[in-house]
Amino acid sequence: MRFVTRALAAALLLPLAAPAPARAQSRYTVGGAVAYADPLGEFGNNVSRGFGLDGFGTIGLDPTAIVSLRAELGYVQYARKTQPFVANTGFGFLDLESETTSGVFTAGIGPQFTVRQGSMRPYLGGTIGVARFATNTKINVPARFSDTGQTETLDEVTVSSDWVLSLAAVGGIGFEVPALGRGVLIDVGARWHRNGQARYVTSDGVQYDGSTTPTITPTESEADFIVYRLGIIVPIGK
Repeated sequence: MRFVTRALAAALLLPLAAPAPARAQSRYTVGGAVAYADPLGEFGNNVSRGFGLDGFGTIGLDPTAIVSLRAELGYVQYARKTQPFVANTGFGFLDLESETTSGVFTAGIGPQFTVRQGSMRPYLGGTIGVARFATNTKINVPARFSDTGQTETLDEVTVSSDWVLSLAAVGGIGFEVPALGRGVLIDVGARWHRNGQARYVTSDGVQYDGSTTPTITPTESEADFIVYRLGIIVPIGK
C-alpha cells in the first residue's frame, strides 16, 4: 500500500515541476475498467484474489476540471465453486449440482483532483459510500441429467448479504491516445477500500449434505482490499 501511495503521489506532482498552459477540456467524463482485486489482511487470508468491472463518471466543478465530483460503481467476484451432490427428495435420489458465487459490490462519491500536462492527466481522489458482501447459490440439474440436455436451474437464493460503510482512496493516470479520438484516455489506476468489519462467505462456507438447503458458515473480519484498474475515460460534451 505504501508503494502504491508513493507512486501515485509522484505521478501527480511530476507535472507540477514543468507547468504548461491548460487546454480546454470537457468538464464531464464517463469511464469503465476491468478490475483486479487484492484482498488485504484477514480478508486476504480467507478469500482469493478477484476480478470484476468498474464504472464511473465525473463532473468538473471548475472550467478546467481540476476539481471534480466523482461517482463510481464496482463489482468484484472473489469466489465461485460448483459442487455435485445427491439429494434425497423423499421419493428417490436426484443428482444435482450447486453453484456458489461470492463477491463485493461497491458504490461511492467524493472529490477528485486532476492535473493536466501534455498527454498525461494524473488524478487523486476519495469517496465515501457502501460495500455489499454477498453470496448467491443456485441449485442446478446438470446437463447430462436434464431432460433438455442443458443445465436447468431449480432454485437461486442469496444466502448471505452484508452492507458496510466503505471509504476509498483512488488514484491513477489517464494517457491520451490520439487513435481513440479527441480527449479519450487510457486509464491506469488503483483504489483502496477501507471497509472495517464485514460478514462474508468463503469458498468453503457453503456445504450441501443430502438436501437442497445448504449449511452456511459465514466469516467476520476486517475486509479491506485494493483494486487495480485498467480502462478508458471518455469526455462528454464540452
